[in-house]
This record gives sequence, C-alpha cells and structure tokens, in this order.
Amino acid sequence: MIGNIYITGQIGTYDGTPGVELIDVIGQVKKQPEVLSFNVHINSEGGLVDVGFDIFNYLRSLSKPITTIGSGIVASIATVIFMAGSVRQVRENTPFMIHLPWGGTTGNADELELYTLELRKAEKQLTDFYKKELNLEAEAIQPLLKNETWLTPEQLTTLGFTNSTALQAVAKIHFNINNQNMITDKDRSWMEGLFNGFFTKFKASAIKNKIVQDANGAEIDFTDLADDAAIEVGAAATFDGAPAEGEYTLPDGTVYVFAAGLLTEIKEPETDELATANERIAELEAELETTKAEAKTAIDTVAAMKKDVDKLKSQVMSKFKVDEKKETIKNKTQDGDDKLSGLKEYLNKK
Repeated sequence: MIGNIYITGQIGTYDGTPGVELIDVIGQVKKQPEVLSFNVHINSEGGLVDVGFDIFNYLRSLSKPITTIGSGIVASIATVIFMAGSVRQVRENTPFMIHLPWGGTTGNADELELYTLELRKAEKQLTDFYKKELNLEAEAIQPLLKNETWLTPEQLTTLGFTNSTALQAVAKIHFNINNQNMITDKDRSWMEGLFNGFFTKFKASAIKNKIVQDANGAEIDFTDLADDAAIEVGAAATFDGAPAEGEYTLPDGTVYVFAAGLLTEIKEPETDELATANERIAELEAELETTKAEAKTAIDTVAAMKKDVDKLKSQVMSKFKVDEKKETIKNKTQDGDDKLSGLKEYLNKK
C-alpha cells in the first residue's frame, strides 16, 4: 500500500504566517502506519532553511521507498525536501527554482556581521548539500545558486534533480534563515515582481491540477491529475489542504470515497426504478398540493359569492315589504276619502 504526504505552501512559520512544520509531516506519517512506501507531494515556494532540512532528514529516516512529486511550484528550500525521494518527478510546467538563501536585518555593525556569518553558513550548507546529492563540483552548482536559476525539464534531468520522466518541468523562489523575521518591504516587492514576471511568461502553457467541487461548493484537488484528465480510482487528492478522507458528494449525486488521500471508490448516482418511482411520487405529491390549494381557493370564492347573494336577497325582501306597507296605507286612505265624500253628499241633500 502506498501512502501520501502533502507539503503545501511555505516551509516553516514566519512573518506572521503559519507554514508546514516537521511535526505536520510526522503527523501525516503516523496516520498511515500500514503503508509500505510514500508519495510526497510538494507544492511550495520555499521558506525556512532549518525547517526544510529537518523535513528532508526525517523523510530519509523513514527507511521506506519515497517518491517525491513536484506539482504547482518547487522552489528554494522546497527543492531540498524534493531530493528526499529515491524517485523524483516533476509535473509539466511546474516552476522549479534554486538560489542562495537571502534575507535582511537591522542593527549595529556587530549585529550585521553576525547576521552575515549566519547567512554564509546557510550558503555553505546548501552548496554542500547539492554537491553531495547531485554529485557535482562546487564550481558547477554555485553559479546556478547565485543567479537564482529557473530550471527547464531537460536541465532538471541533466543535473540529477529528477530521475523519472513520468511528469517533468520548470520553477520559483523564497528563502530565509533560522526563525528570524528578515523579510523587508523591499524584499517582498522584488519577490512579487520576479514571481509575476515568471508566471506571466508561463501562464499560457501552464497545466493546472484537476479540481472539482462537491455539492457544497468545496474544492477537491487531484494533485497528480491534469485539468483535462479523467478521475479514476487510485487518484490522489487533497481537501482543504489535507489528504482527502471519507465521502464527498458531487452536485450530480456522484460520491467519491477517499482513504488517506487516495480515491478508493466512485459511487454513481441512483438511476434504478426505485429512484425513478420516488421522483414520480414527489411529482404527484406536488401536484396534489397544488390541486388542494386551487380547490380551497374555489371554495373560498363560492362562499364569498353566497354571502353576496344572501345580502342582495335581504335587501330585495326589505324593499318589497316597505312597498307593500305603502300600498296598504294608500288603499286605506283612498277608502276613507271615498266614505267621507259619500257622507258629505248625504248631508248636502238634507
């Protein structure tokens, strides 16, 4: 069984930004006690020299086959960690960069001299490391480090950084010494200009990792797959910067099942008769609710109309009774008038 270790982002914590520490790598290894070998996925611009060497030495101490895979960017001290693999691969269009450590500090002459000595020690440590791991003379590696060299795929193979053609590529930067805050605003400006220029140059041809979103919009990053590659069982992936673990449901209902960062199963969405029947039942229930609402509206309308009819009927009957009384009074008045006229005629005759 192959385990996975992910080293993503800056190496070490400094300048107020958390980074990958040795304990993070140890924690990933401890969670995979049964594996026989490891794939170490590196996507880092570099960071603290001492933390980088600590991680390199720990990986070498595991006494298990290590394959290092560069993806995204491998630069500065991340290239040292990269050399921990007995098999070393770099994905296409992955920036790969080596240089001498640099930084900045303030203080009096003695403090500046002390800082310079520490910086020189770090330079020698890196030069000796590359000489040993690449089997090169100092005269061959020092100019490349001094000139902050971005290496092509062919140069990576020629120098010995990579020894497998499975993935291959180019590179980027950063570096520091110890745990001091030595990055000035001028340094940051220089670095950003260098990075922006490089990535503008390679933007058109860059191949991105395969990234999919689950039903909640969270991203699953398939670190070893190109953007147009098919996703199959066995693919490695991260979720929120850590090895993917458990089940993730996609918007179409597909379920990806991961264990220790590896895709172990792909569950297709339900398409059987039961699912179809459930959908039809849901549709019929919705139609029934609509019919009930329409029926209630009709009943309420009829009731309102009945009230209007009863009111009109009451008004008509009231008017009829008033007219009937008026006619009775009129008739009685006329009868009285007739009787009075008759009486007057009788009296006149007398």
